[in-house]
Amino acid sequence: MSRRPRRKPEETYHHGDLRRALVAEALRVVERRGLEELSLRALARALGVSPRAPYRHFATKEDLLAAVAAEGFRMSAAFTASRIAKATGPAAQLQSAVEAYVLFAVDHPAAFRVMYAPYAAVRESAPELLAARGEGHAVMMGLIRDCQDVGALRAGDPMQLGLALWSTMHGLAVLLVEGQLGRFDRPAPAAKLATLVARLLIEGLRRRPSREETSAAFVALEGSSAAAPATSPRAARSRR
Repeated sequence: MSRRPRRKPEETYHHGDLRRALVAEALRVVERRGLEELSLRALARALGVSPRAPYRHFATKEDLLAAVAAEGFRMSAAFTASRIAKATGPAAQLQSAVEAYVLFAVDHPAAFRVMYAPYAAVRESAPELLAARGEGHAVMMGLIRDCQDVGALRAGDPMQLGLALWSTMHGLAVLLVEGQLGRFDRPAPAAKLATLVARLLIEGLRRRPSREETSAAFVALEGSSAAAPATSPRAARSRR
């Protein structure tokens, strides 16, 4: 006769430890079986605590998913920061941040899906989630402003540029996570694709020279051509 596995009394979890364990186990469940299979009672069974124990930390499944999403944003922020630290200059740092967004989604699809789950599935008003999401947004907006300050991106409302950047990199991330791009959904090919798209995207948002700057450049070019000594074809051949 097989014995049922002994449950770990919730008293052995410190208050914060059980909360962290619930978030970590929820991520594993979403990774293996999807959001629909997640429940607080199932998590209690998996962790060996009483069915009521999770409710001391999360009143509803939506509250739990808000904590999972917040953890995802913190993980993404740490990953992005490590990539930015290796880049030199505002434009390179912005490109690294765009690439990091896509690569994090490919490496952590479960967290990514919860981070951007439908509003009805997650308590969007949770302070922890709002703070974690806001920090990531602030980093991206700071990089955009830095690029504008050095002329690497066009002038204008940085929020509009941020929307263009986010729409594109989020769309690419979703396509990769959901396997819509075939062979590119693996980490190495995804990295190459993320780099390509990031470069094209930032290039498209670069500052364009004004009409006056363009005219001045042509004048300078014509002036340098006029100042250069004329060389006859015969003289040119004699130098060879």
